[in-house]
Amino acid sequence: MEYILDQEMSAAPGESYTYNSGETMLLSRVISESVGATTRAFAEETLFADLGIDNFNWTETPQGETNTGWGLQLRPLDMLKFGQLYLNDGLWQPEDGSPGKQVVSAEWVEASVQPYVEAWMPGYEEITPGNYGYQWWLFRDDAPQVSKLAVNDVFFSWGYAGQFIVVVPHLDLVVVTTADNVNRTTIINYGLPRYVFPAIQQLAVPEPASIGLAWFAAGVLCLVRCRRV
Repeated sequence: MEYILDQEMSAAPGESYTYNSGETMLLSRVISESVGATTRAFAEETLFADLGIDNFNWTETPQGETNTGWGLQLRPLDMLKFGQLYLNDGLWQPEDGSPGKQVVSAEWVEASVQPYVEAWMPGYEEITPGNYGYQWWLFRDDAPQVSKLAVNDVFFSWGYAGQFIVVVPHLDLVVVTTADNVNRTTIINYGLPRYVFPAIQQLAVPEPASIGLAWFAAGVLCLVRCRRV
C-alpha cells in the first residue's frame, strides 16, 4: 500500500484520470480498516452468502491483504448473479422463490453507476476515453458501441483479458464474458453492438428470464440473461 501511495502524481487531483489496478488495490485496505476484517471475509459474509457464491478463488498479498486489484476468480454464472443484483437495484431474488433481500441499497447502486469522471485505460483506445463510476465503466453518449440503443444506460465491470459483466437496464439484460484475449476487446467492441444488442431488441414475445450461451471470436464465452419484452 505504501508503494502505491508513494508514486508521483501525474496531474493535480481532479484534472485527469487514468485507470490503474493500484488504486483499486487501495480499496482492500480501506474496507479492512473500516470493518475490522479482510475484504474477502467481509464479501463472503455480506454478499457472497446471499448470492449463493461459494466456489471461487481470491488471492492475497504476502501481507495478507485481499487482492482487490485483479485477484478474484468467479464462475461465469456467479458473475452473472452480481450483474443481476445491480440490474435489480441491489435486490436479490433467489430462483427457488424464497423472499428476496436487499443486499445492496438501491441508493448505492444508483450512485455507483454515475459518470463521475472521464477515464482512460492505456492500450484500450477503442473503448476509452469513457466514463467511470464506482468501479463501473460507462460508455459516453457518442460511443459507437451504444449508437443504436434507444437509451445509453450501459454500465460494465472490466477485468483483464476480456472478463466483462455488462448491464443494460432498459433491455433488462446482463451479459457476462470470460476470455483470454490479452490484446483484444472483441466482445465489448463488436460482439455486443453487432450481435447481442440487435438480437435482444428484436425479441417481441413476453417470456420469463432466460439464459443463453454464445461464442464471439476465438476463446470468448458469452453468457446472456435477459427477459423478452
